[in-house]
Amino acid sequence: MRAENIMTMRTLSRLLGIMAGAVLVAATPVLAAPMAYITSSFTNDVAVIDTTTKASVARIPVGSSPFGVAVHPAGSHVYVSNWGDNTVSVISTTTSAVVATVPVQQGPFGVAIHPAGTHAYVANQTSGTVSVIDTAGNTVTHTIQVGSDPVGVVVNPAGTRVYVTNQWSYTVSVIDTATNAVVGTVGVGARPIGIAIAPNGSRVYVANAGSRSVSVIDTATQLVTATVTVGWSPFSVAAHPSGSRVYVANKASGTISVIDAATNAVVSSVPAAFGLFGLGVTPSGSHVYAASEDDNVVLVMDTATNVVTDRIPVSSGPAAFGSFFASASCDTSELEAALATARAELATCRSDLASANARASQWAATNQALTAENERLRNQLGSSSGLIDALVSVLFGNRPESEVATAIRDVTSVELAAARAAAPRDPRLRPGQRAFDAGLASMSARDWKGAIRNFRDAFTTARQIQTEASLPSGMRRR
Repeated sequence: MRAENIMTMRTLSRLLGIMAGAVLVAATPVLAAPMAYITSSFTNDVAVIDTTTKASVARIPVGSSPFGVAVHPAGSHVYVSNWGDNTVSVISTTTSAVVATVPVQQGPFGVAIHPAGTHAYVANQTSGTVSVIDTAGNTVTHTIQVGSDPVGVVVNPAGTRVYVTNQWSYTVSVIDTATNAVVGTVGVGARPIGIAIAPNGSRVYVANAGSRSVSVIDTATQLVTATVTVGWSPFSVAAHPSGSRVYVANKASGTISVIDAATNAVVSSVPAAFGLFGLGVTPSGSHVYAASEDDNVVLVMDTATNVVTDRIPVSSGPAAFGSFFASASCDTSELEAALATARAELATCRSDLASANARASQWAATNQALTAENERLRNQLGSSSGLIDALVSVLFGNRPESEVATAIRDVTSVELAAARAAAPRDPRLRPGQRAFDAGLASMSARDWKGAIRNFRDAFTTARQIQTEASLPSGMRRR
């Protein structure tokens, strides 16, 4: 037998020994208490809440402006989308530390994990794409073009379909996980944001922030079978583990709508807090947790009584957009360590230098593309100022007020996104967003003058934030 064959056999022997030890480690599970991982977009961290004691037990720093969150089915890792720096942070639930940072495209918002834990799907709001991350190596393997302004994402229980809300296309994209191709587009209400799926995978629920409604999609036919009226500006939606109830966080009206899944009727409207963003149902189904961006708390509602029983203080700007509960699960830390050692052994058989050179070329090309995209967006934002002035100048002319309101809405949406990117902690972002949401409500009521007035207020606030953010620190507003 040649020397290289002997070395290969020895390496394989070591790998088999390591893997055998990993299996023995995994055979003895250690149960952990359920935890909720709440992203805070203003403080760039994740609060860890013990759902047994209903107390925050840790804060984990992540990237800039984190919004979306999803927990690996094994409970071992949490994936957090950082809207402000175009990355996804991967947190180990064992160490409460970030163990990987994955670059994606611009404006990552919603994130969801395949039921098998093999892939994460990230909706890139600004790029109009979905990034597919291989969770084994934490690398992007595919980028899928979807609709305009994708934000929410969910995977069906069978792992065969991914559903993505496209906020400004008023649609939901349906992706085949086997081919990573869009295989359907479903029209829904205005500004679809939050999305959830029934436990049996038969229905998808979409929160339409611009039309005060939840669209119910039959997954077999890809048709909307019901539209349920809820509160103002519904942002997030979640299904009870039993499939009997659906819960909706209404941001502008500060309520949680409870929908009977059998009849698609609202059976309760629970007062909670203004600025509700994300919400989720505990694995046991006993409680709903909802994050209030205005009050900087997470509210806990008892699903048996539909009464808010607790308010848990967290960091500024809690979002918790997605599936944020880590169920009681096996402690996989030793297994992960054994697998890491196995990967290191395998890596010695490869050419590290060739891989490093290939990665360096790839990053250089990506950086060049991002620089070009940044310049394009700057030019687009510069032109928006002239457009808003032109629109305002014809408010009392012959142009229909509905068209003026629609145009100002679109420009103001871009300005608010730019303001959040320029100064994510500016306290004026909240009143600016509230003015924008009020404009949307006025549009729904066909109050065009009121819509124009509110959108102008939001636009002015966004412009002030961007202007001051570009000034030297000594010249900024104090």
